[in-house]
Amino acid sequence: MINDANGIKRAKTDYKVFAVSNTIAILELLGEYEHELTLSEISDRLSLTKSNTSKLLATLEHFDYVEYNRNNDSFTLGVKTFQIAQTYIKKLNIAEISYPYLKEITDILDESSYVGIVDNGTVVYLNMVDTSKPIRLKPRVGHIGHAYATAIGKAQLAKLDNQEIEILFRDGLQPVTENTVKSITDLIKELDLIREIGYAIDNEEFEQDVVCVAVPIMDFMGKATAGIGVSAPKVRMSNDRIVNEIAPLLIKKAMQLSFKFGYSESK
Repeated sequence: MINDANGIKRAKTDYKVFAVSNTIAILELLGEYEHELTLSEISDRLSLTKSNTSKLLATLEHFDYVEYNRNNDSFTLGVKTFQIAQTYIKKLNIAEISYPYLKEITDILDESSYVGIVDNGTVVYLNMVDTSKPIRLKPRVGHIGHAYATAIGKAQLAKLDNQEIEILFRDGLQPVTENTVKSITDLIKELDLIREIGYAIDNEEFEQDVVCVAVPIMDFMGKATAGIGVSAPKVRMSNDRIVNEIAPLLIKKAMQLSFKFGYSESK
């Protein structure tokens, strides 16, 4: 038995557990901040002694889980943490992981929900849960379309900066329907609005008489890794329903999925 900082007798095995717990707490704390933290800031925020904090940081630095900046005597997450995160992300199958969320969205709204990714300016639909209503959409799984003509594409494009958009579509935009955005200038204006309201709308831009709403799924780097959305015939997609029912639900489910991909709201 040994005495802790408060004079309480504890078994040595307890301290092994505390050490692991405190190590995890340090990594999680560093992950919450974009800027570096000093030894004092870490020990104060976790209510640890500077001596114990220093030992744990030295061990983490030795194994590349944290990096020490000697210029300002502070710490940040190391390359090893990002390597592990990338390995985890690669193992995730977005189509499989998103299915329970798609099903829940469809169960609540009774409209078709889907997930897709943007690849070099085009959208690839990966999974879909169909509505039980007799009037439904054509299946989109495996379908490829222009990202700027779809809600799920625009939701992800909005996470790029405008210069990236101009480079991506430097050859111009090809209309899919008469409602498809026709110029990069107009597309950027729409993306600015999407950034402001948090969701994208495809108002018969990809398919006649079909309206879609979508939001991005973010990853641990703060980038859009996919998008999740709802599509339905225009007659069932009033502005009131989109704003008050569909968009809030999609934002909630996309955030839950984003957390699975390591996203932090501080990013």
